[in-house]
Amino acid sequence: MGNLKCLRTLSFFIVGQDAGEQIKELGCLNQLSGELDIRNLENVRDQEEARSAKLAIRAKINGLGFHWRDRSDSEANHCNDEEVLEGLCPHQNLKSLKIDGFSGKKFPSWMSSHFDYLIQINLERCKNCEQVPTLGHLPCLKALEIKGMHDVTCIGVEFYGMRSNVLFPALRTLAFRGMKKLVEWKDALEVTSARVVFPCLEELTIYNCEQLKGAPCHFPFLQKLNIDGVNNTALESISSNLTTLKSADISRVSGHTFAPGQLFCTSIQSLWISDCGELSYIWDTSQPLISLEELTIRNCPKLRCFPRIQGLRCLDIYECGFEVLTQLQLCTSLAQLEINRCDNLKSIPDLGELCFLTYLVIKDCSNITRLPEGSLKCLKSLAIGGYCEELDVFPSLNNFIQHSHTTLQYLELKGWAKLNSLPGEIQQFTALETLVIQGFDGIETLPEWLGNLSSLKELVRGKMCKGKWGRVVQDCPHSKDRHTMIKRLKFSASPITEKMAQHCPYSNYTELMGLFRGFNKLGRELKCVNVKNKFR
Repeated sequence: MGNLKCLRTLSFFIVGQDAGEQIKELGCLNQLSGELDIRNLENVRDQEEARSAKLAIRAKINGLGFHWRDRSDSEANHCNDEEVLEGLCPHQNLKSLKIDGFSGKKFPSWMSSHFDYLIQINLERCKNCEQVPTLGHLPCLKALEIKGMHDVTCIGVEFYGMRSNVLFPALRTLAFRGMKKLVEWKDALEVTSARVVFPCLEELTIYNCEQLKGAPCHFPFLQKLNIDGVNNTALESISSNLTTLKSADISRVSGHTFAPGQLFCTSIQSLWISDCGELSYIWDTSQPLISLEELTIRNCPKLRCFPRIQGLRCLDIYECGFEVLTQLQLCTSLAQLEINRCDNLKSIPDLGELCFLTYLVIKDCSNITRLPEGSLKCLKSLAIGGYCEELDVFPSLNNFIQHSHTTLQYLELKGWAKLNSLPGEIQQFTALETLVIQGFDGIETLPEWLGNLSSLKELVRGKMCKGKWGRVVQDCPHSKDRHTMIKRLKFSASPITEKMAQHCPYSNYTELMGLFRGFNKLGRELKCVNVKNKFR
């Protein structure tokens, strides 16, 4: 490698111990530029050998990655990683730096130097480090991610430094991930003499830092907050002074029954709350959320109360403890509504005021016995079913027929064991293009009236039918004298017989999709040009 003295680009170099593989080979490549990953650094003996790469004089290399392979704890405790990384000091023109798998307890002294052009830093799997490096002085740093630094218990003055009145002046995204022992992240304005901190920070991510209890409260221009696996006290502190937040993703926050009211500033537009097992109500504030347009609530089994949000456009509720959703009637701007697997829910209120609703899902709510009332004149997509299995017939679709029979294009129906027929009202949806049927275990044949759906282009059959599937296909209204508009058929989990093709002599299908053996043969028999078999 060292003989390639005119080499300009080298994306990675794997360090070995044999001649021609040692890191000193890089020292001869004077023309190198761009980005370079150096891997297997555990094969470098000491600081002197690391310096032989001559990275400090490589002004044209703007991106460096330093990688060590995974090692056991005993190997890591006897490593020379600190010496090696000290010897890999880069040129001060560096723009991007990644350190991965470093097993030393402290970072090299050169990381506190003035890298005035450094834009991005990633520190991953530095498991033995006891402190984060000093980075607050870097004038151009825009993105910082620290991941898997398990031995750090506190982030304080050493992170910010004492050199500047403005700390992290250009930082836009900051992420802490997998900091298992981190308990406190101190506020720079309390531990340094700085006057301003994070003046440009737009996105903050904290993931799997379950011991974290203390955190800063000064994020003057934060727009996006991602919190997953953090104590509630840290969330309360972080959200206490937010005034510019537009998006928040809150998951697995422990020790709280309600989300901090300060999180819901008037500027927030999108909110995701999931896997908060103790959450019983979302917020306790009379402040109207005039900008909130998207709300997702998932896997919050103790959640009982739903707030009033008039400007909401998209609402997704999944596996929550709601018994009633009366406030839905006041969400008059809703265009998309999804309610899934809410077993305490017995009914949905009248949706007649939701005049902009185009997409509606109400599925797998085991206590629901009837569908909501109300005029839904703009509805284009509807997915329903998976309700109380004591019902002998599928709930009436008459309300949807009355108001949506000329607009509905997609319909998905999920039945249950007792049901042996499809709702006859389906045939009145004259604009229907896609029909998905699953879970009607008693069905042996598809009804003749499916042929009346003149706009139907796609028929999807999920798990259903205790009768022979060949008979279902035989009676499917696809033949020349019944219906020729269906272009795509999808099947799943069914046996296949050669006789099936005999019932489809006039097939007009351009695409078949299946999930079972023998499906490709069926496609050939039907002379279909596009057969997709996803069976594994």
